[in-house]
Amino acid sequence: MGSNKLGKFILGGALLGAVVSMLDRSTRQMTVTSLRTSYEKALYYKENPDVVKNQLQEKKDQVQTLYEQVKGDVDYIKSQVDEIKTLTPQVKEMFTDTKEAFTDSKSEYEQIIQDESTAASASSAQEDTSLPPMVQKKNAVPVENH
Repeated sequence: MGSNKLGKFILGGALLGAVVSMLDRSTRQMTVTSLRTSYEKALYYKENPDVVKNQLQEKKDQVQTLYEQVKGDVDYIKSQVDEIKTLTPQVKEMFTDTKEAFTDSKSEYEQIIQDESTAASASSAQEDTSLPPMVQKKNAVPVENH
């Protein structure tokens, strides 16, 4: 019982909404123009069914071509992802090896720099007694106090 009334009221509300919207002049004109155009198209396609058939065939071909292109793109992307998956462990190992090489080189460079600075400070600490005192003073680097 309730669903029977519901359907009637929905239909009545839709009709009432249509009638109220038709009170606006521009809405009426647009609706009449739209209905007239649709009616003329329907008559044209009724008289020329081959046109509809050709248009549908063209749309079908376009959709099929688009589908094939998308399928090809998806297959290509999938193959690239699979290739990346297989390369990832190799690349990770290469990065690890490179990182270790740089870390080892860093330690070696730090040791070389430390050895050179120690040697340089030791040589500057020793005075060259083979040179006369005047030349020794000229070679000394003055320390400025600010």
